Amino acid sequence: MSHRPPTRRPNPVWLGLGIVGWAGLIWLGIQMYSTTPRTAGFDLELLLQAGRDVAAGQSPYDPSMVAGGVPGAADLFYSYPPPVAQAMSLFAAVPSAVMFWALWVLAIAGLAYGAALVSRRLDPGRPVSATVISTLAVAPLFLPFGIALLFGNLDALFPLAYSLVFLAAVTPTAGLSVAGGVALGVATVAKVHPAGLGPWFVGRLLRERQEGQPADSLRVILAAAATVAAVLGLSLLAGGADLWRDYAPVAGAASNARLLDPRNVGPAAQGAMLLGGDEALVRTLHLPVALAAVLASLGAGWAVRDRLLGIAIAGIASLVVLPVTWYHYPTALIPFAIAAIVRARGTSAAPRTTALIAAAAVVATLSIAWVPGLWLAVGLGLAGVAVSAGTGKPQSGNRPPKESAGGPNGHRR
Repeated sequence: MSHRPPTRRPNPVWLGLGIVGWAGLIWLGIQMYSTTPRTAGFDLELLLQAGRDVAAGQSPYDPSMVAGGVPGAADLFYSYPPPVAQAMSLFAAVPSAVMFWALWVLAIAGLAYGAALVSRRLDPGRPVSATVISTLAVAPLFLPFGIALLFGNLDALFPLAYSLVFLAAVTPTAGLSVAGGVALGVATVAKVHPAGLGPWFVGRLLRERQEGQPADSLRVILAAAATVAAVLGLSLLAGGADLWRDYAPVAGAASNARLLDPRNVGPAAQGAMLLGGDEALVRTLHLPVALAAVLASLGAGWAVRDRLLGIAIAGIASLVVLPVTWYHYPTALIPFAIAAIVRARGTSAAPRTTALIAAAAVVATLSIAWVPGLWLAVGLGLAGVAVSAGTGKPQSGNRPPKESAGGPNGHRR
């Protein structure tokens, strides 16, 4: 006799929201991409041009930056590490429009797959379709994700990457640990700031060692380190050291970019503007911000027993490790919101968790008019995760009891 979970018809409200939301976002994307000059896909075009330069045997970096010129934080310039341009060189012959919409397809598929993985691991007794459909329905209404798609930014792919890292933290099987470590390594090479998740695994490893638990976090750390080393090695083999020689002064110039910009949501930049300060004040304020972010991630791994809450704190910390934080960065936090709602499902905490996550999404979208409000949205989302942690509901998908792994809230089962 079959014991498969019962299937349910999709909620017509979610279906309606999804259809209207995606139709509107796609229409907006078409309109913006068709303007002259183009107002959509410019972040992706920057990467595509860098790839075409590499394919043509040229440096992808602006000569003025190689010479030490300092750009503005909001200026369009390629400052990613060489592996990104080298990867994009594989698509040098593909038209930009095709790549733009391909990114949309990959981002949406990644979001759906990440939601399915989270739902399957944390609540295997229910069909994943409900979680996936509701996630996809809300996604176009969550403006940070919509902006990432419209700009053609790699952050649109981060819901999947952070989902894998999250699952490696919360349900640490051997396969998920490796997958999460690889995702962390690739994301770190591409955008640097996801490295802020790393200290969480270091803190968790210290706790595992202290309590005599299996060193699950060590697998993630080793997989991430091996991935970074492999990517860097392949980059050198494929292109030699010339690209890296160009990248060194560009990275230095980018680190000296003008940070005082109202679109820079970073705490240091916003704090300096509030105080009427200058560039020097931004850099001075960012030192304690970056240090606090690293310590928060490390401390969350060590001291926060609930793994979901702890890795969510680390996820937020990863957004402020660098002195520039853009409006679309919280796209990476979507998996934590999904996990909170899934974990709270069927408990008394479900209404409060859902309300807090919904409020976070609404405030984040409205923050396009006043970007510091984005941090209120992040706080509301974290509160939703914290409320779901109080349910005591098991996080299904942890390793079998015979392995003596820590339970969902850090306790042995």
